[in-house]
Amino acid sequence: MPHADVIAHRSRSTAATLGDVCGHVRAPLQAALVAATKMWIARRDERILMRLPDYLLKDIGIGRADIWRAVRYGRV
Repeated sequence: MPHADVIAHRSRSTAATLGDVCGHVRAPLQAALVAATKMWIARRDERILMRLPDYLLKDIGIGRADIWRAVRYGRV
């Protein structure tokens, strides 16, 4: 009878518990993926801007030394 009491007092099913675990694992993985994607995009944009001649960078309003900051934080 003690075994039946333990099972009867469960508040959640195994499926619900596995869903919670997947949710707790998914959020950090999703955050890491978003961060990695943003970093990849910033590096790609930085490489593209570094290939531009100085007169085009001047037209955009940034100098070669400002490319890193402009890509990550915008033109300030």
